[in-house]
Amino acid sequence: MRPRGRVRGDAVAVLAGRVFAHTRPSDASDLVALIGADDGGLVLTGANPVRAARRCRDEQAFGGPILFDLAAAEGKIATRERPFDENGDRLVETTLEERVQGQIDAGADAALTPTLYLRAGEFGAVEAAVEGAVGLGRDDVILSLPMDAGWLARGLIDKVIGLLAGVPIPKAIMLGGQFNPPQRVMDGVLGLRRLVTEVPNVALFRTDLAGLDAMAQGSLAASIGTSSALRHVVPPGEAAVYGRANGGRDDRSPSVLVPDLLSYVRGSVLADRFGDRPAPLCRCARCGGRSIVSFLRQEDWRDARLHGVAVWTQWARNLLYPDSLAGRRRYWRQLCREAIAAHARYNTLVRAREPVFTPPESLWIWAGEDTAPTTAGAAVPVRPR
Repeated sequence: MRPRGRVRGDAVAVLAGRVFAHTRPSDASDLVALIGADDGGLVLTGANPVRAARRCRDEQAFGGPILFDLAAAEGKIATRERPFDENGDRLVETTLEERVQGQIDAGADAALTPTLYLRAGEFGAVEAAVEGAVGLGRDDVILSLPMDAGWLARGLIDKVIGLLAGVPIPKAIMLGGQFNPPQRVMDGVLGLRRLVTEVPNVALFRTDLAGLDAMAQGSLAASIGTSSALRHVVPPGEAAVYGRANGGRDDRSPSVLVPDLLSYVRGSVLADRFGDRPAPLCRCARCGGRSIVSFLRQEDWRDARLHGVAVWTQWARNLLYPDSLAGRRRYWRQLCREAIAAHARYNTLVRAREPVFTPPESLWIWAGEDTAPTTAGAAVPVRPR
């Protein structure tokens, strides 16, 4: 990657060719050592993001872009009459222009609109959000689109693409739903590919490894959440569901990105499956040889978050290095195919009578599609027997 300086003002230039870490401000200082300034950046959401951004800039000399996600979609549903949150933390209502300018004044390199949650099929709300953002007439604005995963269904995806394709400013798609939103709808993964290939200047934000697939297909940018809560948007009115394991007992172990498997797996699940057998060690920049089955307690969450970023940033750098989109796709497809093979190898390691490590559906699609399909309902690659 050719070194490039910090860009401010032009939102497309701020985003182009980068994979951001979408994180809480409390982790920002630790992430600076893992995120490349030339091909990465930070999206901060939560308490005291401005203070964290200044610390990264002033104390650690971080030269990559920093954005603020106001997380407006976590609280209310967007309507045609009110697509944005214009209250923020104030008692007095503010304008969209003020919310945007406030981010720039606070040190953001571009501003994300405070768009409320877009329920599937609510085209009026999407149109109002587009009109409001474009109407600002600014080039430092990114239209945030926190869309329910239901928008990826066959009956809606064509209309969404038609609506967004002509929007002249960059768009940041953030999918909503519990657990892994793209898999809530059968056509989700392929629908995402259509969005990032058929809509100009679109980024996939607040996601998981789908962000790397988006970059392989030509997305403007992506942001990957450092925790499960930041890898999707929880619909307003719903409590975040982390899930239970081990026969229904409360499980506070974190999700762990397993490098060989290209997948997130609960720490307790990994420990149970390996038992007393030797488990693979992680050689990432954060772990330095730590066992992948050692993330078991509440206190391990922070280490698991930083481990995950250390792992996927290396993939992102390798993915972004090729000059051609075809080269990116070849690298990503090969990485996914190796991960599918690794699932079988892990089953052998734990001596499972029946497969306990199974590749997720998304991994099969990522490994088997050379180019973006023309329809969201394209066939899934044939599984080896």
